[in-house]
Amino acid sequence: MTAAALSGCGGSGNAKETTGTMKESSSDTAANEITDKAAENKAVDKDIEMVLMIENPEVPVTSEVVKKVQEKFPEIKFISKTWDQSQIEKSVKTAFAAGEAVDIVQYWPNQMKNFTTSDMALDLTPYLDSDQDWKNTWVEGALEVGVFDDKNVAVPFGTVYPLLQVNTDIMKKAGVEVKDQWTWDELVDACEKIKENTDAFPLGVKSDNACWFVRNGLMQCWDNQDELDRFNTGEISFTDSRVKEVFDKIKDLYDKSYLYPGEGAVSATQDQITAAFAQGQVAMFANTNNQCGIAKEAANGAFDVEIVSWPNMGKADMNYLLGGSDGFFITANTKNPDKAVEVLKYLTSTEILQMYADTGNVVPVKGIASADPDYQLYGVDAAKVYPTEPIGISPEMFDYIVYNTPSNYLFYGDTCLDELEALRTAAVGK
Repeated sequence: MTAAALSGCGGSGNAKETTGTMKESSSDTAANEITDKAAENKAVDKDIEMVLMIENPEVPVTSEVVKKVQEKFPEIKFISKTWDQSQIEKSVKTAFAAGEAVDIVQYWPNQMKNFTTSDMALDLTPYLDSDQDWKNTWVEGALEVGVFDDKNVAVPFGTVYPLLQVNTDIMKKAGVEVKDQWTWDELVDACEKIKENTDAFPLGVKSDNACWFVRNGLMQCWDNQDELDRFNTGEISFTDSRVKEVFDKIKDLYDKSYLYPGEGAVSATQDQITAAFAQGQVAMFANTNNQCGIAKEAANGAFDVEIVSWPNMGKADMNYLLGGSDGFFITANTKNPDKAVEVLKYLTSTEILQMYADTGNVVPVKGIASADPDYQLYGVDAAKVYPTEPIGISPEMFDYIVYNTPSNYLFYGDTCLDELEALRTAAVGK
């Protein structure tokens, strides 16, 4: 993974001093001082540069949001950096180490430990406490996801977790019963029927999201919640037979070419999967709930789309999901923290978040509605989202699981588990 070289950081120029050369009355002097102060402030604002990392080419609404921000704050020169899931953490940290600021960043509030351990995130607590109207924008409890060490370092704008969008026409042709949720065995059975009875690929998932199979499986495979919690804190080895079973089940999906487009499935892009789903080439789209609207729009009514919960690989009482919130944070080295907070307030306003809701995002704020009749379905599994994962053991573990599984297991087998175990022991010292 190569880090993107970032240039352009927030900063402000020196205010120009204005000196009067003629005698003025006290009232004229006061008026001119106000005028000069306004001009001075305007000059300062015009010199402000602010870097945003919120624009994702795979999510068109983010480009519209950036345009709205630019229109709202014409006095600021915004530099928009592309949001890339595989690069974002390293890009922000590389810029920070170089003394440059990526002022406002889209990131997952529940994963902010990746930045708080190095004090890279601005504490938003005093800003929220001093503006109760802003603080009360969110539904009760929503802000807690971004609290670390009693500091609110990120604010959420959407509840995010994975699910399946299903082409019901293909399922009928294949003879598959569409249920609210399948077990893993039922999913595999559905894949086999689709492959035998249709020309479609059973499943589609973009490369960056293939780790969902692993991450969900590693939450669902345990006998009880206590074992899950111990695994998530690094107390149980990655050589445990249940961990290997999770990886083997996932490998089986790839070995049987259930995933689009067969060979090369580990490198499929979101655009490719969306197009294939819309064209009836993929029966089940492993998608995030906040992008369901995009896939549904791409299908353009050619077939009915149903929402199916992510399959459960384990016992009924271990039916947990990865997920959390999409959100924003401000880097601690921003040169204009107050101004950055102003921009953040606008990014979390009803005006902007309604735009996200209109594309299927489940927005945890008050006063949001959606014309999509399926909108409520995009949030039904929010309570299944588990607060911890083994990716929290260390930043290195986060990177390996999120960016290198299941591909490393597909290519290298048990070596992948050995490498995960080495990361675990390095982090916990045993």
